[in-house]
Amino acid sequence: MVIGREGKIDSMEKNWASAGAKFVVVYGSHKSGKTEVLAEFSKGKRGVFFSAERLNSYMNLRLFEKAVSAFSGEEEEFPTWKVAFRRIADFAKEERFLLAIDNFADLVFEDRNILKDFRNAFENEWRNSNIFAAAGCGRVFFTENEILAENSAASLRRPVIYKLDELDYSDSAKLLPKGTSAIDKMRYYCCLGGIPEYLKMVNGEMNFEENIRNIFLKKESPLFEEPPMIFLDELREPEFYNSILFALAKGSFRINEIVAETGESSTKVNKYLLTLLQMQIVSRGIPFGEENKSSRKGIYTISSKALAFWFRFVLPNKTKIAMGEPVLENLEAEIDEYISGKLYEEVCMQYMTRKNKQGMLPFLSPVIAGYWSSLREYSDAKIVAANQRNRQILFAEYRRSFDEPGEQLLSRLRKNDKLFTEYWERFDMLFSIEKFPREIRNMENMKLKLVDIEELYR
Repeated sequence: MVIGREGKIDSMEKNWASAGAKFVVVYGSHKSGKTEVLAEFSKGKRGVFFSAERLNSYMNLRLFEKAVSAFSGEEEEFPTWKVAFRRIADFAKEERFLLAIDNFADLVFEDRNILKDFRNAFENEWRNSNIFAAAGCGRVFFTENEILAENSAASLRRPVIYKLDELDYSDSAKLLPKGTSAIDKMRYYCCLGGIPEYLKMVNGEMNFEENIRNIFLKKESPLFEEPPMIFLDELREPEFYNSILFALAKGSFRINEIVAETGESSTKVNKYLLTLLQMQIVSRGIPFGEENKSSRKGIYTISSKALAFWFRFVLPNKTKIAMGEPVLENLEAEIDEYISGKLYEEVCMQYMTRKNKQGMLPFLSPVIAGYWSSLREYSDAKIVAANQRNRQILFAEYRRSFDEPGEQLLSRLRKNDKLFTEYWERFDMLFSIEKFPREIRNMENMKLKLVDIEELYR
């Protein structure tokens, strides 16, 4: 079973059962599980599964010949991709036929004529057939702007599009060794993100610190070099993108801070940030109640946690690591400090999103977002869920621990009553990494929900 992708595979099965030619695109960043999804879906189906390699068009065509020959039982020869796709039409005349091409974006990136031939095949030979073409694509920016653009093959067949984002904190935990504690589940998620291949690197016989050192902090570690290479492989001038990402990882969240940290002009920073946003390597957050385009309170962060961890902890220590010198002697403590702020906030938001989908928040909320009244308050933001139609709002706070007296806590929470007064019914939720003191636990009621680290994973 492919963890966290069950709904997408079920949807693909329903499309497989329907009649007519279909074009399905499964895409996402590197290591997001595209191959696993395609392989799981392909099981038991009549068809050809072809995984393109980072070779030229000619050599990939020779590999495609072998894949088709294995299906047909004949010695297939294709002088061109156009001829190859025409041959595929022979297999899909009556019965449902699956053509699954993994690394499709890499294939057509090397030779755009292949995409043109693919497009023409849908328009002509495949139009009235029973083909089910499934393309697994990395290169998010290229996929969205070329393969899924209006003038691409996608527009001809109204593709079913499945974007594979990183797994959330809960699904990520299912890939970790049995017996992993709740706090270590969150630590691993905040360091490795929801990338299945990275999570599977965790060794159940090692503790958290040993695993992180083995995965990131040794010269022979699998992620000592990889994260920036795979996320930025579509880009020219990687040094400028690396500089921006390094600035973000160090805590420069606003344009003027990034400009000061990198020494680049605001025009250049804006240009490169826009590309990183389009590639979904960087995200821009705005507070609840603000308009996205016009808000001056926007905050930029690195979307991938593994990439953010690499720039925060590996890059500054890369020379020492390469020389075999010890680094980050208090690693666990530094990581705990690192995750107890905005990373913990994201986990809390994911918990709220899950509970909202399950109907387990006090009300159904169309929006869940962070809230900060000014940029100064960003590091101490709240999370807000709201239903404008029913005038209901929930304020959530997250901390490592809540050790203040109960009366003081209630007094502080009541300050939220001055915010968004157009909402009449109001609720509170507290998230704590550590267990709540008994005094605060006894305060839990219909209007106040408490969630500690164990509850997050229950």
